[in-house]
Amino acid sequence: MQHSFRKLLRKNLLYMTFPMVLILSGLLLMLFQISRLEMFQSTPMTDTMEAGSYFDSDRRNVTISLSNLKSAGFARTDGEKKKAEYFYRVENGKMQLFVLSEATAKRYRANQMENYVLTVRIERDEVTARYIEQEYETSLGLTADEMQGFCSEYVLDETAYPRVRIWMLRTATIALSMILGILMLYVILAMIFPALNFEAWVLKRFGHIGRYIRKIDREMEKKLRYHQDNVTVTENYLVVSYISKIDVVRIDDIKYLSKHVEKRKRGLRPVHVYRLTASNADDLYFEADFFEEEIINDVIYFMRGEPILEYEEQILKEKEEEENEIAENMHEEEEASEPYDPEQ
Repeated sequence: MQHSFRKLLRKNLLYMTFPMVLILSGLLLMLFQISRLEMFQSTPMTDTMEAGSYFDSDRRNVTISLSNLKSAGFARTDGEKKKAEYFYRVENGKMQLFVLSEATAKRYRANQMENYVLTVRIERDEVTARYIEQEYETSLGLTADEMQGFCSEYVLDETAYPRVRIWMLRTATIALSMILGILMLYVILAMIFPALNFEAWVLKRFGHIGRYIRKIDREMEKKLRYHQDNVTVTENYLVVSYISKIDVVRIDDIKYLSKHVEKRKRGLRPVHVYRLTASNADDLYFEADFFEEEIINDVIYFMRGEPILEYEEQILKEKEEEENEIAENMHEEEEASEPYDPEQ
């Protein structure tokens, strides 16, 4: 099988970006589904007399053109600060209430809101409607029976419109779409031009990234000495690849090469881990761990022409000590299990 540094870069790129694309796509789909909820949808409305039917059909966010409004003389306050004002309009013998923010109310009084399209939310507020009916009973010169139901219980409230939530949802959707688009564009360009792959930036310390990608490619094709699992040794380079990164060491830069062994727990049983260390007096320091001694010995052999075996005796000694300890424990258990004879 032909080995290629370009293919290795592309493979790792897909391994790294595919989960990110899935997560971003899932989040984007979730935001699209949320945007379809009633809270985030707005519907045009031309006749305010249809406020009740819009409310009952869960179309409560509406856009409407405001004209011919009159101040109702009532306001909402937060402590001593006025937050919103009530306006009304009479159509077909029915009073329709509007709640406008203080800023919108000032613009309306300055004749800056004529035919202005405003987004409001339809709220059902029968208590306020009946209260305003009572206040207007005398001023309008109507009897109590005539005033009954004169004021619609559905209020078109600008302050209740979820403007901030909708803005946040749209902003998040646009941001995620841009991130996903940029990521997909990066993947396409990095697949075409491997030098753009962020894992290839490890070659920057050698010089021009693209040139060294081609060099290592040629070495893997024509001067390959050893390949096993994620380790490749060519005539001039050691390449150790992981999903999240690729380490490249130029063999001529190595002045000190050593092998160390340590015992770690892998699950419930201890295992030996073999560490390869390469360094020089300047800025090179590289480490790679292997779980098989045969692999690290082969790597060292093909890098320098001879294996490093100085720790084999230590490993054999540790194994022998473990076997002796197990044998002693078994012997003690056998003695403890023998029945006690008082005549002995």
